[in-house]
Amino acid sequence: MTAQSNASQVAAGAARAAVGVQLIDLCRIFGQLRALDNLNIDIAPGEFIAFLGPSGCGKTTALRIVAGLDDANSGQVLVGGRDIQNVPASKRDMGMVFQAYSLFPNMTAADNVGFGLRMRKVHKDERRRIAEEMLALVGLAGMSNRYPNQLSGGQQQRVALARALAIRPSVLLLDEPLSALDAKVRGELRDEIKRIHKDVGTTTIFVTHDQEEAFALADRVAVINLGKLQQIAPPTDIYERPQTEFVAEFVGLTNRLPGVAEGDTVSILGGRAPLLDGSVKSGQVTVLVRPERLHLEPAADADANGRIVSVSFRGSICMVRARLHTDHLVMVQMQNADISRLTEGTPVKVSVLPVPMLAVDASKSPSTGFKEPAEAPVFSAEAEEVEEVAAP
Repeated sequence: MTAQSNASQVAAGAARAAVGVQLIDLCRIFGQLRALDNLNIDIAPGEFIAFLGPSGCGKTTALRIVAGLDDANSGQVLVGGRDIQNVPASKRDMGMVFQAYSLFPNMTAADNVGFGLRMRKVHKDERRRIAEEMLALVGLAGMSNRYPNQLSGGQQQRVALARALAIRPSVLLLDEPLSALDAKVRGELRDEIKRIHKDVGTTTIFVTHDQEEAFALADRVAVINLGKLQQIAPPTDIYERPQTEFVAEFVGLTNRLPGVAEGDTVSILGGRAPLLDGSVKSGQVTVLVRPERLHLEPAADADANGRIVSVSFRGSICMVRARLHTDHLVMVQMQNADISRLTEGTPVKVSVLPVPMLAVDASKSPSTGFKEPAEAPVFSAEAEEVEEVAAP
């Protein structure tokens, strides 16, 4: 029997009927801080959903309320249609994996995995069998007798994941489980989580501030800011069809350029492009444009509307900065083969591709060209402390 088929059999044993989760009008207040502000999210049975947002946005608070580690001031959490607000954390039938591995240092990997089963009075022989199966499922077959200090960070996090799955939870909760790992291990474990979810099918909520993780793993992404749901949609829609200014700027890179909206289209850089739902549909607007939705080519001085500032090699692509005659700095994504004639000072013509874009009110959100992305401001310094202190 191959390792893959064996893992599939193990996953089948770990699987159970998936349940839906509903967050209904959740509010959580810390003093003057409204960490969650009428948050509504409906998660389908077996769905993998990511809560994505900057530090202090409320995503971890929402996860802790689902887990029973914190209480909402108002609102409901339904699991399988049942209100669990008054159900203690130990009775919620949920597995949780934290950023910190939280393994018992004096227990072997197998004993750590079997700890939840031990608390549920499962016989030691059955605990051992299930622990071995779960370790095999996460790629740690043969390591059951190792202690945490004999395992790498990535292996310890796999043990934590196996422990959460061992109790066959109805809902799996993952709170930034990859952020403490280096890039290579993070990528490997991300792939493992995706594979395990596909095999097991447990309803999963994954909290992260890393959009790459959210996009790679989730069926849908819920973007949260200031305790409010900004948008919930599949990753491609979040990136290509943002519904709010915050989503457009938090996810990916964005140029902010002046335009004039008229109906369902906008005039920008001498061309026209369709507008996304949620856009301002008339008057002076700021258009949020992805770097790959700009076209740039060398031009004679008379036809140019900008000049090259720099060319940055990024592997399979290049990022080109150009200063427009309007003094806006723009970032354009290009293929390496297209940049041979582009050097600092080259006059260029920059235009937009005719793809849907989001336009916002220029008087409230002026155009500034491209600037390096930064996390949106949190509520306050207190907000970050709330989420830090809340973590076990």
